[in-house]
Amino acid sequence: MALDLVIRGGRVVDGTGMPPFCADVAIHDGRIARIGRVDEPGTREIDAAGAVVAPGFIDVHTHYDVQLDWDPLLTPSCWHGVTTVLAGNCGFTLAPARPQDVDWLAGMLSRVEGMSRQALGEGLRFAGGSFGDYWSRFDGKLGLNVGSYVGHCAIRRYVMGDDASERAATPDEIAAMQDLVRDAMRQGAMGFSTSQIDVHVGEDGREVPSNHASADEVVALASVLAEFGRGVVEIIPRSFSEGYDEADRQLLYDIYRASGRPLELNILVPNPGHPMGWQATLEFCKEAFAEGVRLHPMATTNRLELHLKLADTFVFDEMPAWRDVLTRPEPQRSEGLRDPDLRARLRVEFDDPESRAVSFEWDGLEVESVRDPSHRAWVGRSVTELAAERGVDPLDAFLDCSLEEGLETGWQTRMSEVARQFIEHVVRTSLAEPLVMPGSSDGGAHLASFVGADYTTRMLTDWVPEVLSLEEAVFRNTLMPATVHGIRERGALREGWHADVVVWDPDRLSAGRAYTVRDFPADTERYVIDAEGYLATVVNGTVLLEGGTPTGDLPGHVLRGE
Repeated sequence: MALDLVIRGGRVVDGTGMPPFCADVAIHDGRIARIGRVDEPGTREIDAAGAVVAPGFIDVHTHYDVQLDWDPLLTPSCWHGVTTVLAGNCGFTLAPARPQDVDWLAGMLSRVEGMSRQALGEGLRFAGGSFGDYWSRFDGKLGLNVGSYVGHCAIRRYVMGDDASERAATPDEIAAMQDLVRDAMRQGAMGFSTSQIDVHVGEDGREVPSNHASADEVVALASVLAEFGRGVVEIIPRSFSEGYDEADRQLLYDIYRASGRPLELNILVPNPGHPMGWQATLEFCKEAFAEGVRLHPMATTNRLELHLKLADTFVFDEMPAWRDVLTRPEPQRSEGLRDPDLRARLRVEFDDPESRAVSFEWDGLEVESVRDPSHRAWVGRSVTELAAERGVDPLDAFLDCSLEEGLETGWQTRMSEVARQFIEHVVRTSLAEPLVMPGSSDGGAHLASFVGADYTTRMLTDWVPEVLSLEEAVFRNTLMPATVHGIRERGALREGWHADVVVWDPDRLSAGRAYTVRDFPADTERYVIDAEGYLATVVNGTVLLEGGTPTGDLPGHVLRGE
């Protein structure tokens, strides 16, 4: 048998958690043909001596749905060893959609997931239709494997129209929504996603449709998955930051009992108002697992740095006065930010740990970039420093500097040493629990504020071997998410399975710092993070990246639940 590709002499970490071993990996017709000694030549060969050979990484929490229309490689995730992603998280998808609702849904995504409205306007190619219609557009046109949940907001908007953002649903409307979830599952949806947190506010300033759903509605829609015996429910409950109140704990139990499927929960991170909420969540999930209820929270292994401009940011949305003014169009937004009375309300909210969701203090927020060259001296200086120089309080300095540049001043957060050590404790504690998955890159979202796609690389460089062994870290990035989400024949190097493989040099592996590029439609800007040390990324048996450089092939598949 002629072999298409042979990866020779690498240190194989096969994804199962078994200790590494030296072997060749032979690939033919997109599948792994042999693992062991391979004497036959391959049409193409990769010398992996001294390198690690592992399954391609699986990122189950992304929002790449829209970016696919212009970036089939899904950068920067593919730069970090990722070969499979799940999109459509948090209840946000563009399908199913009536043609007249596509722009509204795009506007919602723009706001809650930090996507450029201009980029969506120029790059989005979907004109409406079913869940299956959305994803069939990408068959044969992907660099990575991509599956998707069906999102609650699109389902609700399709059935209820504008009322979806205003009220609870009637029993007949819930039944109609169940039918749409059923259709999406038949068309290959990997599960159902929803969220109900206050920070999720649409372009129109109202909370997103899923926030208006009753617990009975959420359970009814999730229950459809029981009819198919597959899929996952991805959910962010209202009280997730505080560790889930009794109502949300009951909701999660009810969803599991109705659907019979695993639940994917959001990341374990401290919140200023509830610094130990993450721990309450983790303990609750451990108790649930002991009772047979499969709840999987995520650990974040990337650097928790934020970038923001008041021209376009979601960062302050959990504070009502901030959200109100920052969702206004111009010039009303700038006029509001100049109003002394409104500033007083903004100040109260920012200073109140019970209402403030942002995790930084003014001395930890500094200027990253300026639009006006005459302001270059601001760069690298904190809000506190600028306030002292101007003789005003920090909030006034922050708003005044932003207004002087048409709200285009770039700001970035810098974590204090105490905060850094606390976050390290949170991650270390979370990763020690076998039920916790690394993830929540939010790939494709929050492009002006955050990059999380480097978490796979940082998992290997920052937490191995002190917290996890190499084989355990690879398992958490591969076979664990594949198993939880029912992604078949991926996530491990096994003969006969799909050949998604990543090869890296452990001595050179690293992730860089976030920086901006202007490579999206409408000449819009985003943050990315580079990686070093990845020698090859193979998707379905075809080399997608070699030494970080795209080969030009697009071997990815649309993943459909079976």
